[in-house]
Amino acid sequence: EVLVATLDLEDVRSYRAEISSRNLAASKVNPYPRVKVNFALSCSDDVAVPTCMPIQWRHHSPEEEISLGPACWLWDYLRRSKQAGFLLPLSGGIDSSATACVVYSMCHRVCLAVKNGNADVLADVRKIVNDETYVPEDPREFCKRIFTTCYMASENSSQDTCNRAKLLAEQIGSYHINLNIDAAVKAIVGIFSMVTGRTPCFSVYGGSSRENLALQNVQARIRMVLAYLFAQLTLWARGMPGGLLVLGSANVDESLRGYLTKYDCSSADINPIGGISKTDLKNFIQYCIENFQLTALRRRVVKHIMSAPPTAELEPLVDGQVAQTDEADMGMTYAELSIYGKLRKIAKAGPYTMFCKLISMWKEICTPREVASKVKHFFRMYSINRHKMTTLTPSYHAENYSPDDNRFDLRPFLYNTAWSWQFRCIDKQVNAL
Repeated sequence: EVLVATLDLEDVRSYRAEISSRNLAASKVNPYPRVKVNFALSCSDDVAVPTCMPIQWRHHSPEEEISLGPACWLWDYLRRSKQAGFLLPLSGGIDSSATACVVYSMCHRVCLAVKNGNADVLADVRKIVNDETYVPEDPREFCKRIFTTCYMASENSSQDTCNRAKLLAEQIGSYHINLNIDAAVKAIVGIFSMVTGRTPCFSVYGGSSRENLALQNVQARIRMVLAYLFAQLTLWARGMPGGLLVLGSANVDESLRGYLTKYDCSSADINPIGGISKTDLKNFIQYCIENFQLTALRRRVVKHIMSAPPTAELEPLVDGQVAQTDEADMGMTYAELSIYGKLRKIAKAGPYTMFCKLISMWKEICTPREVASKVKHFFRMYSINRHKMTTLTPSYHAENYSPDDNRFDLRPFLYNTAWSWQFRCIDKQVNAL
């Protein structure tokens, strides 16, 4: 895009003349030799030419950036890959719901481009849906053609998340599938029991932490296998050509903390929210409510998604209710994680430097000993799980503190997880304080 403007160079000279210190400094230096050239940047008769007024530059809000940037990225990837659409494991939580909203935003942008006469976009649409006469007019109708959402329930899933996923799918118009993974999970655990003669139990039933984690990981990894199976064969089962790209929905904070199972639903073909924080994703969902003209009923549905505590739903329910929450499992809040991430990457802070900065930032809410405990816990978990970044799904780059090992954050993935020297420095400073 080329913008042409007429500027008044006399304004620049007037501005310079106002700065008296500059003129005094200039008067005391040796002058540069000047060569006179018969040339001028302005004409002598340009008095009547109107000059431009200062341009008021409008910056997109983070919510608008999420709506536009990842949506364009998804469309570009879809048309280049020559696949027939996307498949998303939709859990009913904030992350997968935000990913679904990004796809819906993409459908809006495509329909708008076609309406405005963009022949290239229309040609790409027709190739993707395999229909030479198709014209996308309604984003929800177009979404149903190219977007499949899948709720993968287990005995540990709640009815609330199932309902939220179904209602959000209805909002955006995706082709929605409900399935249960319990038979596959029991088959996998059954093989282990048959070979070893032992059956692992969840911790609420008396099992160890190792058993508990292994049983959670089986569920998570089964979902990844099923996601790829359905991505390859869903359209075949519906009598339609082509396959689907699997979308991941792990946010940047979870990746930083390593709060994900290697090769679970976070493993996908591409991840549109992999560089976006949980806080911005919540704001983005609210932005979608206001800008995509959702009904009052559906406002309440998305409000429930936003207010529900984030949970993986991998441990047994208690009295039919979810007992497991992400923040309790992680030992830190998403708000804290965002701060840790910015200090670690942008400020390039190690454990001791981060501690020094946080005792000032959090002096009203935490004692130095509590800050030390939080920083140690973060770096211990970060270093233990850093290896997961080597297999991270390609993501849209947004935050400057992204931990993406493959393209952005080229740090070691094997650390001394004790951080003995750094933690000793922290302890020494805590005792002094």
